[in-house]
Amino acid sequence: MTYKLTGSPILKGEKNVTIVTIEKEETGRYSYERVELPGNRTNDNEEVLIQAVLDHIRTELDPTSAIVQAQAKLEQTLAKLEQAEQKVAQAQANLEQTQEKLSQAEAKQNDLEALANRITKVVRVMAQDSIMGEKVSYGTTYKEMVELFPLAEVGKVYEPGSIFAVEDPNHTEVYGEGKRILIQTNQSFAYQGETLAQLEGTPFQNGVLATWKFNAPKATIVQ
Repeated sequence: MTYKLTGSPILKGEKNVTIVTIEKEETGRYSYERVELPGNRTNDNEEVLIQAVLDHIRTELDPTSAIVQAQAKLEQTLAKLEQAEQKVAQAQANLEQTQEKLSQAEAKQNDLEALANRITKVVRVMAQDSIMGEKVSYGTTYKEMVELFPLAEVGKVYEPGSIFAVEDPNHTEVYGEGKRILIQTNQSFAYQGETLAQLEGTPFQNGVLATWKFNAPKATIVQ
């Protein structure tokens, strides 16, 4: 049993339906079916249109079957919707977990920063009391304390009260004090790669900064 499209689909714009006619050839007779399909179907191919007409006819002949099919499609749609809702819920849960982890990480980061700030303050106090107060008895102790401070960065502007270190490659160690020298700024100072000798020139003389070298206790000074 073969169907074919008769003529072209006709769109009735005022009703928003497409009139489609199909014919079936049987021995000794022809039969035609003409139906109105909802919407604009003029761009559908022949096979799709024929199937749409046959489905429409079956619905008219057996409305119960059409209801069952519609119910099945509805259940499939609801099942897909439920699956989609589950995926959305899972994604939301994952997002909340990620946000919680980020919050925890941020809190830990803040704690670490606070701890680092406290440690920095402790180191500053120790340096000011020991090195600047000339209370360090051993060169190795001076070296370890100075290494707690960062080396000067070229191009960086140091605010008043900043403490950093510069390395003096020409210094000869005597007491294991190392080659780094502690610097403290009294005024805003832009470091441009000056050597210790240059820092002890105009910047030191103008009171822009102070240099704190290791001073061996008098009792241990080599004669």
